[in-house]
Amino acid sequence: MIRNYLLTAWRNLQKNKFNAAINVIGLSVAFTCCILLFLMVRYEFSYDSFQKNGKRLYQVYNSTQNLSGEDKGESFGIPAAPAFKKEIAGVVASTGLESAGAGIRYKGKEVYQRLTLVDPDFFTMFSFPIVAGRANAPLAGVNDVVIAQSTATALFGKEDPIGKPVEIKVVAEWKAVTVSAVIADAPENSSIKYKILARTEIRGDYPERKNNWDAQDHPVFVQLAPTAVTAAAQKDFRALIKRYKLVDDKQMQQQGNVKDANGDYMAFELESMADVHFDEELTGGSAINKTYLYTLVLIAIVVMVIACFNFINLNVARSFTRAKEVGIRKTIGAGRRQIYFQLWAESLLLFIIAVAIAVVAASMLLKPFNDLFAEKLTLSVLLQPLVLVTVFIAAVVVSFLAGGYPAWLVSRFNTVEVLKGKVSVRRSGLLRNGLITFQFVLASALISGTLVIYRQFSHLRSASLGYTQELVISIPVRSPEKAQKYADYLRMFLASQPWMAGVTASHINIGIGEDHSMSHTGMGFMYKDKSIGTAVVNVDYDFLSVLGMKVIAGRGFNRDFAHDTSGKVNDVIVTESMAREFGLKNFRDVAGLNLSADTSLPNWNIVGIIPDFHMYSMNEKMAPTTLILNRHAGLSYLFVKVRTTNPRVTLAEVQAAFHKLEPDNVTPPSYLTENTERWYEKESRLSSIFFSSAFIAILLSCLGLFAIVSLVMEQRRKEIGVRKVLGATIPSITGLLSKDFIRLVAIAFVISTPVAWYFLNRWLQNFEYHVDASWWIFGIAGVLTLVIALLTVGIQTLRAALSNPVKSLRSE
Repeated sequence: MIRNYLLTAWRNLQKNKFNAAINVIGLSVAFTCCILLFLMVRYEFSYDSFQKNGKRLYQVYNSTQNLSGEDKGESFGIPAAPAFKKEIAGVVASTGLESAGAGIRYKGKEVYQRLTLVDPDFFTMFSFPIVAGRANAPLAGVNDVVIAQSTATALFGKEDPIGKPVEIKVVAEWKAVTVSAVIADAPENSSIKYKILARTEIRGDYPERKNNWDAQDHPVFVQLAPTAVTAAAQKDFRALIKRYKLVDDKQMQQQGNVKDANGDYMAFELESMADVHFDEELTGGSAINKTYLYTLVLIAIVVMVIACFNFINLNVARSFTRAKEVGIRKTIGAGRRQIYFQLWAESLLLFIIAVAIAVVAASMLLKPFNDLFAEKLTLSVLLQPLVLVTVFIAAVVVSFLAGGYPAWLVSRFNTVEVLKGKVSVRRSGLLRNGLITFQFVLASALISGTLVIYRQFSHLRSASLGYTQELVISIPVRSPEKAQKYADYLRMFLASQPWMAGVTASHINIGIGEDHSMSHTGMGFMYKDKSIGTAVVNVDYDFLSVLGMKVIAGRGFNRDFAHDTSGKVNDVIVTESMAREFGLKNFRDVAGLNLSADTSLPNWNIVGIIPDFHMYSMNEKMAPTTLILNRHAGLSYLFVKVRTTNPRVTLAEVQAAFHKLEPDNVTPPSYLTENTERWYEKESRLSSIFFSSAFIAILLSCLGLFAIVSLVMEQRRKEIGVRKVLGATIPSITGLLSKDFIRLVAIAFVISTPVAWYFLNRWLQNFEYHVDASWWIFGIAGVLTLVIALLTVGIQTLRAALSNPVKSLRSE
């Protein structure tokens, strides 16, 4: 019987090739879109799922409250990890993860790989397998080092690395160590990455820092016992803060902080390992917001719903052309259930064909999809049995939901009425109109969303950052302690080049360079009972001129002025908002102040004031900032200003000049415009997804509308012929046939506009600096939707109006 159902279904599909093709195209496009988006979401939610202790692993963070809400901080000092293990109830293991430079060398060969300092518990907490060497306590000794497989291959080739003496660069100082183990590289879906692992105690300044809670520069993870309760642990954290006197209540109050529900200005909280990948405050640019993923799921569902509505509409409309077939089947003994399953078999066959095409299409589109959305999906992921079975089950379920109603409707036809020709297409009018309207509500909303997101993204990219980023080259430096010498060398070496405009250096990059590194440095201090907080950037001479910044009070960093060379005083320049924090009647009077911001650091001699600028992306509020001329500090980036009409060639020349200084530095330089573009990669991807989704949604909606109009025109063929014979003009017939469908699109626009405005306006509030969801954006979306629908309907109605009435009436 099943074979007969499928065979009859195949014959019916061959008989109605046009409708079958419309259905298959729409469904395959929708399934392809859904497969890719759901694979992407599945991959993101798989982050850290391989950790065997995952349910008991937590990242500790400090939480403070202010009038704007909660602020999270991930950085702790060296004493934090051992103190948490010793003093917090339920904590059975803990480790810090401190980035401490880069570089490992063996027999004169040096490889640039990042070093991470950890505690011995790292290997029992996390499920990163040891593939060679000492698996039990691989960092038992302070002078042991564990390297990743990729690092071992790059440094040793085919030679066995276990037991070999190597040197690693720890905060600009080379240390002799022994390779004790090789660890597997971290999976792509791991929040924790590493290349070289060593003990925290290997730092040269460890004795001075081991009890210093204030030097905070790395995250800390803990593992709780199976029976531990997080509430009890968090209570002990509060007690630890008081025991070590980590908070100055008066200073916190002056900085605008407020007490939390427990009456504390600061608390240490626990974030589950499963949530770390999604926390933008703790992981910065590498995080992905869950709302973003839920938006992708919603988009996939919207596209699938539109395709299913097309399918329902076409099958309901076509079912009335099959009324006599159903009547005859019932007359010769077919039951309602047999007719239902026969029609549903056709739907199932269409869905299976569409899914097969979608799987092939998704396989072909994986690479461009990965390139566009910066994902790491592979064909093996798509072809996993679980994924294929899930896709097949989804096809069956969706075919039952989408194909079930038309089949049920047709199976209920009254045999006598059908054979008398009394079944009319108008019975499906309400459902058809409702589905078409809902389709265009979704399509119009997606178009509005695309326009708003594109406009917001354009605003982020084009808004002034407070400095000139065009034609400024950023060069990552492997030896920050030599950066000033490198800058002096490039100034002299490139001085003869006509395109050379200036060289400077900074310990923080602007934007995200080719090293994909980001860092924030800040500090707070008291000045005459005023609490002052500032972001800090160590810079070299010419920083202002290279970036085109203007001084509004005082002066810039100038070699012609006498300055301290003992390292006890640093010249600094502050931004206007920083100057206003001092509370002087005229903020310009801050220029000339000499003060101590930290007794362990050189005094500050404030020589100038500049306008506020965005050191970081416009997703963050512009912060008070202090530029410190500190030629004794390590500077990690060189900036070279050029004047050129051929940026690529000039970049290559600058890279060649720098290569003489650091021949083994393989990280390429980049223009600041490229760096700042990387700030908004997530917004760019979201914009691309919305654009693609809106295009697919409107395409599917118009595809369905085109097919429905074709079917309706065929059913009204005789009516059109009669009207033409009675003298109706082509424009009047076209208008008569089009107005019902255009009215539905207009109703869809009226419904979608307030809904889209509400959600888009809420989304825009997530940005510190954003555009408005202006009324004209929705007007453009409505006009676009209307024009596209008018073209779709107009083509078919015009063809019907131009048809020869003799052909439609000759049998009457």
